[in-house]
Amino acid sequence: MKKAPTHRLADRVLFALGRASQQSQRLVRQHMTDAGVRTLHYHVLASLADDGEAVQATLADRIVLDRSDLVTVLDELEALDYVVRRVDPADRRRKIVAITATGEKQLVAMDQLIYAAEAELLEPLSASERKTLLELLGRLTAE
Repeated sequence: MKKAPTHRLADRVLFALGRASQQSQRLVRQHMTDAGVRTLHYHVLASLADDGEAVQATLADRIVLDRSDLVTVLDELEALDYVVRRVDPADRRRKIVAITATGEKQLVAMDQLIYAAEAELLEPLSASERKTLLELLGRLTAE
């Protein structure tokens, strides 16, 4: 009988966290793709909803996206009526981006897709184990 291959770091926390992260990202992408939405749209909308409107350059920095790439994404979101851009009165060369009511509704729908992906990822764990996992991860990422 052939033994299943294991990675040399399979018993290390960093390796396990990385694998779990890859799996969670794959599931989120899958749920978003199946629903016909883009994860990049989610990042923009969530940033605007959570952190408030922003100048395009600030928004690009917040979501760690190249500024020229953000323009394309904002064009898509604006066409869907999820965001609006207006001239910054303090500097007419800059645009301020804000989420719309339609964008807020879309963000709520996208949150549901993420919750579904999370439920799928955590399905093997009990409610108690899920709570413990979240607490432990919170301790690891506390600043």
